[in-house]
Amino acid sequence: MKNSTKIGCTSLLLAFVFACGGNETPEPNPTQGSISGSVFLYDESSNRVSPEGMRIVLEQTSSTELSSSTNSEGKFSFENIPFGTVNLRFEKEEYGTFRINNFSHQSLSTPITNIPSLGKKSSTQITELEIVPGINSFTARVSTSPAGNSSNRRYIRFFFSADNDVSNENYQAFSPIFISQENPFERTFSRNELNEWGFNPDGNFYVRAYGESFWSNNYDDPSTGKTIFPNLNPTTVAAEMVSGF
Repeated sequence: MKNSTKIGCTSLLLAFVFACGGNETPEPNPTQGSISGSVFLYDESSNRVSPEGMRIVLEQTSSTELSSSTNSEGKFSFENIPFGTVNLRFEKEEYGTFRINNFSHQSLSTPITNIPSLGKKSSTQITELEIVPGINSFTARVSTSPAGNSSNRRYIRFFFSADNDVSNENYQAFSPIFISQENPFERTFSRNELNEWGFNPDGNFYVRAYGESFWSNNYDDPSTGKTIFPNLNPTTVAAEMVSGF
């Protein structure tokens, strides 16, 4: 009698499971999934600030955009995104726009594992640039506003070109970021160093300096092959020529 009761209960349980959809199977060939990520935010120096409120725009096509905002932990996500290649744009007031281009999304859950560290736009203005020639080298002497000192570091980036109209958009090479703790700031460049950055000067060439942020938000533009520098301060002086190098 007890055995028949167990069999009856088992039958009822199986009937309940099937009635409630227990026989459903996952979609065999999924075509969409989630994209998730996070950011670290900073001021124009190296001080961490709240990562909340950065807007991330997901571009699926030139005419289709979705947006998400970071929470108090800097996290964001997009749901039900068709598989394929997407672009992501990171925006926040006072921050230069950052981009992740041609991001591959091919699974039910695609994390952005390389967490961006993004900084505010630079407030450093270049007020003077002087070039002092040397032997197979030259020294750039740069004055900034605000002035750099040990308690108020400033950040500077240089651009090089044979074109006297060199700029952050028209360049043949660029330097890493240099930290200024004095005013004027001085930096000596050697021929070998320029060669390492992909610049091989033949005769006279030109140098231009810009105020930069510790985290520059730079990214590569696939359409031009150029590196974009969203956090540069556009207030600078004219390029200076290097001769006899």
